[in-house]
Amino acid sequence: MVAVFLMLALLVSSPAIAQETSLIDILTAKGVISKKEAQQLKKGTKIRTGESDQQALIDLLRRKGVLGEEDVAKLQSPTTPTLAEKPAATPPSRDVTEWLSHLESRQAELQAQNQAQVEELKKTTVADVKKNIDWLNRISLFGDIRLRHEGFFQDHIEARNRQRLRLRVGARIQISDELEGGFRLVSGDPNEIISNNQTLTDVFTRKPINIDNAYITIKPSKSIGLEKPIFSITGGKFSVNFFRPRAVMGSELVFDEDLTPEGLAEEITLFESKYGLGSVKLAAGQWSVKEFFPGREAFMFGEQLQANWNPRPGLQLTVAGADYYFKRSDAIAQERIRNSQLVLTNSVRLKSGKVVGGDLIVPDAKDPIVRFAGGFNILNFSGQLSWDTGYPKWPFTLMVDYAENTEAKFGKDEAFLVGTGIGQTRNPGDWAISAAWTRVETDSVISMFTLSDFGRRGGTNVQGPIAKIDYMLFPRLTLTAKGYFVNFIDKPKGLPNSTVNRLQFDALFAF
Repeated sequence: MVAVFLMLALLVSSPAIAQETSLIDILTAKGVISKKEAQQLKKGTKIRTGESDQQALIDLLRRKGVLGEEDVAKLQSPTTPTLAEKPAATPPSRDVTEWLSHLESRQAELQAQNQAQVEELKKTTVADVKKNIDWLNRISLFGDIRLRHEGFFQDHIEARNRQRLRLRVGARIQISDELEGGFRLVSGDPNEIISNNQTLTDVFTRKPINIDNAYITIKPSKSIGLEKPIFSITGGKFSVNFFRPRAVMGSELVFDEDLTPEGLAEEITLFESKYGLGSVKLAAGQWSVKEFFPGREAFMFGEQLQANWNPRPGLQLTVAGADYYFKRSDAIAQERIRNSQLVLTNSVRLKSGKVVGGDLIVPDAKDPIVRFAGGFNILNFSGQLSWDTGYPKWPFTLMVDYAENTEAKFGKDEAFLVGTGIGQTRNPGDWAISAAWTRVETDSVISMFTLSDFGRRGGTNVQGPIAKIDYMLFPRLTLTAKGYFVNFIDKPKGLPNSTVNRLQFDALFAF
């Protein structure tokens, strides 16, 4: 700053162009003025009309905060001594020395102010970034893409091969410990309620995307004086909220894994412990199956009691008992008239009084479906035993699932699944192997909701084994080979009962 003032004093005392140009270059090099401002001063451009070049430079430095009003007054005063008026060997007077010191202090103050502004801006920016990160941490994105080749092979029936695609993508938004929302979009035909697969066909047509989940979950805790939530309430369209056993593959005896019911679902923890009896929970659901008008709506009212034991380290047992009651279930049977994608194989009564079932029912406009032959109140008991074998890659699991429809009209009211699995696919190179045997009688469960891949078209009145092998090739990429080997329980008239061999080869990319 001392150098700046000395050069200004020289500028005021001498009008020489060469000297002024040299001074401007020095001020530019020191960063006091910009190159553009230096060019304007060199060309004689006036910063303000009627001002001299020297005055323009002084005024520019004043606006930049380098010179204060008192500094400008002293430079412009006719009595102010300049370096040009003093002998070269004469040192600056005391007044000049003090004034130079004042200017240096002024520059230091300006630098400190600028630095404080920069630091404050950094703090604000960091706070905004932290706020944004906190918000992003509350959002969990998830999804998967599955490519499938599927073949159907049966004696005396022409083989069929097809390629299929499944896309699922969604998000969970955790607003707080007490409030969550979520949604999921999926591929597939919107009328096909237990499959999100899209067959690759129809000359490269666009494939539809549908709303599969859209829900809000409330888990009250601190707002009602609890340390942590013990119950939750979910409303909207959501995944099945009842426990279903799993041994690598999951049981879909009563409800297919792709089924997303609508209405309300609740869960409450009745007991929780770290030892022995680990937890006891009650799950419930009030699903709106079909809305007509008062007195004709179809609902599902379900309750399930779940208990989890840890008999000893490495061993875990989960058991559950449930009751699913479908009120006014006839509306479900009649829905097959309007939706050709629904699989109806249960016993139904037609307008003529005839009862049909046990095979895929195609409605006849001349003799339409009136109702189910009976009703549906499904008792469901399931269990899962998981054992840590001591080998991290090879946990072992057993599962059993049993269902009985207490309102079936003609018997044929039981369904069961037993299965086992070993291994898991968490890291590249991991294997998992599983197998199950399933038997689903005609009226044991609602055919529209049970496993869609069993046999040629899912449904009831079928039985047979399922085998599955999984291998993780890369992180988040799993290859699967799965086979269903299915026969009718009661052979329908006019149809063969040779085994349907349904083979699936999948590549699943999860994210």
